Amino acid sequence: MENSIKLMLFLSFCFVSNQALLANASVPALYVFGDSHLDPGNNMHLNTPAKPNRWPYAIDFHNIRGRFTNGRNMADFIASYLDLPFPPAYLNLSDSERSQTTTGISYASASCGILNTTGAGECLTLAKQVGCFTSTVKNDLPLAIKDQEKLQDHLANSLYLVFIGNNDYHDAMSHNVSNKFSPDKYADILLDEVTKHIKTLYDLGARKFVVSGISSCQPHNYTKDCKSRYFADKLPQRLQELRCTLSGSLFTVYDVVNVYKKITDNPQKYGFTNIQDPCYPEGGSLCKDRKKYLRFDQYSHQTEAAYEIASKDCFYGQACSPYSILELAKAPIISHH
Repeated sequence: MENSIKLMLFLSFCFVSNQALLANASVPALYVFGDSHLDPGNNMHLNTPAKPNRWPYAIDFHNIRGRFTNGRNMADFIASYLDLPFPPAYLNLSDSERSQTTTGISYASASCGILNTTGAGECLTLAKQVGCFTSTVKNDLPLAIKDQEKLQDHLANSLYLVFIGNNDYHDAMSHNVSNKFSPDKYADILLDEVTKHIKTLYDLGARKFVVSGISSCQPHNYTKDCKSRYFADKLPQRLQELRCTLSGSLFTVYDVVNVYKKITDNPQKYGFTNIQDPCYPEGGSLCKDRKKYLRFDQYSHQTEAAYEIASKDCFYGQACSPYSILELAKAPIISHH
């Protein structure tokens, strides 16, 4: 009931009529912007200590190094629900492969963040990720989709995951920048950057966005340890304002709390027996059953089992609001820019 009310309020905010959702969603591509939670291998090509280049990372994914978990990440699962291949890492692709890839790409890069100053060693900041996507749109996709109108349809009907900002709240990764401002002001700085880059994606043709609220704290919990909650609580309003200025744009928010509270309140329901300890503590031994652990390592990366639950809840359930990803995928495009 609460989600239905939120959806109605969101849609009425800009006085946009909500036409009937299409019966069958057809999403041509999934484009991914993010950090280590979504990085499928970009950092393997960069001079950085933030690389999952050792056992047991990817132990349940044919030992193909690149992901910061034992198997698939959220973007992989969302792509599979959309009947798309896993979005490949941008830096894994040769020039010729980039010009033939029309089902989506991941630009996500571990340790990086929203701010250009965030990161450990080399990484793709959000600005660089958007720059890579700009090259995809202007240089690569036109070689595969030669008709300009079809290219615009491709971009407008694709989905764009923007799951970044965790590292901007990490003291080491942000180089303590987060402590130079009040939490309220810092959230505004980050949101200004995010909205600027979303506008760039929109100008390139993007219309449907899934944006992460990043904070794992309860809503309106503004304690010293929950500074990121300012960002999460302000994000929906920022996206509402964007929707009113960017004709035809659609946004939904992934709030980490929504899904993980369900798991921690009733871990047995989801098959977990340990929600506190990492399955693989650095230098320790690997847990015997990865499906029973919520956390994979001590760096806040989850197990494949946890990412699957989160992805499913965002895609079909209520972890993403006001739309599930399925509803977003089905929503008709009102206009092209």
